[in-house]
Amino acid sequence: MKKKEKATQPSWYIPLAVGVVVVLAIAYLLTMRPAPSGGGQIIPPNQTGGEHAGPNVTQSVEPKVYSPYYEGLESIVQAELNRTSANASRGNYLPAAMFQELPAFPKDLYQTQVLFKYYQMGKIRNTTDLDKKELGPEYWAQPEWIPTFFTNGLGMIQNPPVDLYYYSGAEYELISANQMRNKNTGEVTTFKAGVVANVLANRTIEVKVPRMGIEGYTVYPSDMVIVDAQPDTVFDVYTVLYCGWYVQLYQGVKLASAFPASGAIEDFQLFSDGTKVVAQTPSDVQKYFKVEFEPEQFVLEPSFPVFKSDWAKLIRMRITVNESTPKGKYIVGMDVVPPSNEFNDDMTWKYKTEYRVGTVGIGRPFFRVFVQVV
Repeated sequence: MKKKEKATQPSWYIPLAVGVVVVLAIAYLLTMRPAPSGGGQIIPPNQTGGEHAGPNVTQSVEPKVYSPYYEGLESIVQAELNRTSANASRGNYLPAAMFQELPAFPKDLYQTQVLFKYYQMGKIRNTTDLDKKELGPEYWAQPEWIPTFFTNGLGMIQNPPVDLYYYSGAEYELISANQMRNKNTGEVTTFKAGVVANVLANRTIEVKVPRMGIEGYTVYPSDMVIVDAQPDTVFDVYTVLYCGWYVQLYQGVKLASAFPASGAIEDFQLFSDGTKVVAQTPSDVQKYFKVEFEPEQFVLEPSFPVFKSDWAKLIRMRITVNESTPKGKYIVGMDVVPPSNEFNDDMTWKYKTEYRVGTVGIGRPFFRVFVQVV
């Protein structure tokens, strides 16, 4: 049986927040990262004070997430709000069954998303309490919560990348929508679900084989600016790690701290003095901050053909500022590394060939906290 593969195996980089997706080309006989959050002058959510700590105990505080105001921001926000509705519903752009494991779609999701994106209104947490401006998975687990879902993710899901194979009409014939027969040998090939075969005008049989999304994840929000950190304090920040669009495998990941040599705050965010760029010596900075993640090691479930309940994972990043930390600006990052061998063995036993160790990177930490120690 002769076949000609027209497309090669690429890596697909999806700028959802910051993220990457790898799509694997598979033979037809097999089964089938955005605008970061930031914002304006209003900073209502994260300004309550921490409890008083006893002697020699690092004080736990609520950090101030800085959202700068600049001319024209209000009109931008108002324009986006005007394009949304307080009584929204999910469109019919994807089968309803894709969302069956997710919470019900909130009617105010799009308006809340705009306020979170620009003004840092709302705190992502494990449960929703609107009186406390806390947003649970009813909001952040929806794919539409990620700002670039409609510009990147939806198109890939609706029109997955395919490989094309061609067979001579003199040697092969279609005998049904999912079966092809070799005229010389009588051998019948049955295509798997999702494979589409057509007979072209020149009698050549064209077979379209969907690729398999094997690996990828993204973070939203990807950058955060803290402007009031104090030495000898500890504070928590939150982000969400998402499985990449169209990924069909279970991915094992582990979170690790990262201290890049430099970085610039993306999009409209900035420090209170108007600057964006931080340069630092990683070996020094890692002595100033202790970083812990909850959870630290886990499985990201697939986003296709169904958004699984754990396709999105809320991450708490706890940052302890050493008492000897000098005043200044720093970058404390979160990166994704392979889990332990024991964890991988357990997950391979559980998911078999549907498990993959997450190994992709983007050349910078997936989540960056720009910290100003005062």
